[in-house]
Amino acid sequence: MPSVVSGTVVSLILVIAGAVWALLMVSARRAALDSGTRRRFGLASGAYLVGWLVLAFVLGSNGIVQAAPSRAFPGLVFGIALLVITGAWLLNRSSVLKTVVASIPLPWLIGVQCYRVVGLIFLVLYSLDRMPGEFAIPAGWGDVAVGLTAPAIGYALYKGYRWSCLAAAGWNIFGLIDLIVAVTAGFLSSPGPFQTLALENPNVLITGFPLAAVPLYAVPLSILLHLAALKRLKLAARLSLDPAAKGTTLGRLAPQSCSLESSFARQQSCG
Repeated sequence: MPSVVSGTVVSLILVIAGAVWALLMVSARRAALDSGTRRRFGLASGAYLVGWLVLAFVLGSNGIVQAAPSRAFPGLVFGIALLVITGAWLLNRSSVLKTVVASIPLPWLIGVQCYRVVGLIFLVLYSLDRMPGEFAIPAGWGDVAVGLTAPAIGYALYKGYRWSCLAAAGWNIFGLIDLIVAVTAGFLSSPGPFQTLALENPNVLITGFPLAAVPLYAVPLSILLHLAALKRLKLAARLSLDPAAKGTTLGRLAPQSCSLESSFARQQSCG
């Protein structure tokens, strides 16, 4: 792989980690947490994100997740599943993390995924004939589309456009489908007993260093962000129907465009 591409991948992964940690820290300040709890959360979340990043780089650089015809099942798939399950467990079990995530404004939670333009790397490698189109084209263009539209969806939520929450829900679903398609295409195009795509040009780079950090780090993180955003959209719609919640922190963070009640009223007035 060209050294420029390798350096770009490493730099982008570091930026992603830093952006997510900064988002958590800013939101921790917005949440109703005492200074000691915020400090411990900052250290714990930073250690988790850095440890996760180091693990991804170590697994990729040592060939532990490298796909090969002799391996019965790509370790990369197990790694992705393990990280998603672990992250989802923390989101549901940690009361502090739940409080912090609930304090992230929806526009920020969605807009941060502008980093998904990292998928452009796949298209560059495809143009250099270093990566099969069976993987690079759907994964690359899908990620670029999600990354480019993330700020627009976030801005629409911020402005409270009547269609913004429906668009945000659709965007999150599309983003999840894109990740599922990318992981599936990567699995089926990588060397191994299950390879059915790109038989003449196997997808070797995606399971080696540094590209392995994309599925091992960016993909699980993106899945968790999508799930958190969908949960927040559902919560926002529910809070908008509860008059008692209007003055609460969560009630103020819920976009009024997510109100099922106001949407129904608008439809009635137009009908």
